[in-house]
Amino acid sequence: MTAEAPDAPLKLALISRRYPPLIGGAERVLGYLAEALAREGADVSVLTSAVGEAAAAPAREEIRARGGRLVVHRLPTSPLRFVGTWLYMRNLANWLRSNPVDLAYVSMLKHDAHAALGVAARRGFPVVLRPEGAGDTGDIAWQARGNFGGRIARRCKDADAYVAISKPVRDELTAAGYDGARIHDLPNGVPIPIRPWQRRPDWRDAPRASFVGRLAPEKDLPTLLSAWPIVRESFPTARLVLVGEGPERPALARLAAGLGLGAEAFAMPGATGDVESELRASDLFVLPSSEEGMSIALLEAMALGVPAVASAIPGNRRLVVDFKHGRLAPPGDAGALARTIVEQWSNFDRAFHMTRAARGRVEQQYAIRAVARRHLQLFRELIARKRSG
Repeated sequence: MTAEAPDAPLKLALISRRYPPLIGGAERVLGYLAEALAREGADVSVLTSAVGEAAAAPAREEIRARGGRLVVHRLPTSPLRFVGTWLYMRNLANWLRSNPVDLAYVSMLKHDAHAALGVAARRGFPVVLRPEGAGDTGDIAWQARGNFGGRIARRCKDADAYVAISKPVRDELTAAGYDGARIHDLPNGVPIPIRPWQRRPDWRDAPRASFVGRLAPEKDLPTLLSAWPIVRESFPTARLVLVGEGPERPALARLAAGLGLGAEAFAMPGATGDVESELRASDLFVLPSSEEGMSIALLEAMALGVPAVASAIPGNRRLVVDFKHGRLAPPGDAGALARTIVEQWSNFDRAFHMTRAARGRVEQQYAIRAVARRHLQLFRELIARKRSG
């Protein structure tokens, strides 16, 4: 850690194994936060792996950010599972040893956190850890069953602070023995588009509903696909688009074929780096998840002002009040989900009115600029505390 002048930009390392162009909720929220921190004047270095689609991206990429500086470093790794993890951790630790850092902010309580905390113990900079979810797919569950999970959990308990994006994340941290005094409740944040979503005059000719996110088991997309033939009984030209990639893609393609959903009714175009354009082209956003911490995709839809239907699970109920900001449907119930979608389109004026309330809520509570400033306040407090002994 270096001694900086009081007004010197904070040198922040944001660490995430996956980062855009890899697209998922965690990747997008870290990307938004990194850019917002830089705009607030921080010197931000994103440390990530050159894996998958990111392998073709530049090893070092400087992104324009008014006010500060944002540089993405894609560290060498390997597609081989265990070798890749070892190489990435080694290169991550070497970067942190060789570059001045005031604070490290780490996505997920996994291998990245273990490496960062090891270097921080010797170099003296604070480390903030950010679990990305709760439940069976969350960080605490991974520590209980993953390779070296117990060892990583023990080191993670040495972190200076933890960011909880939702109450379930906080509850899991405290239940697993993490110090509650070091847990800080900071939500996800998203940009607020200047121009809100507008309904298409001819939307009834071919209404389109979109899901955006990873095609993963916890998103419960089979329930959404099973609901679609029911939706098409009321809206025969309705089209469902699943935007994203993930392990469930082959099974979803088979299910769609078995349900008789052809190209006119269903599409999986893959991941996109332009979520806003996908949402603007849609007449409804649908999130049928069985588990969510705080869905970045749902926040993005609300911030833009797209009519929404989401499963009535705790993470979604935190964002959406039924009939006020959108509609909630019982999780895992294809019939109920279909009826709720049909109701939104059958009462589109009411759905449109809900979008304005949803957009207002995100502006007030989840705007990325305000979330970034709250992070910076926490970071400055931790840095000052560390430097004072």
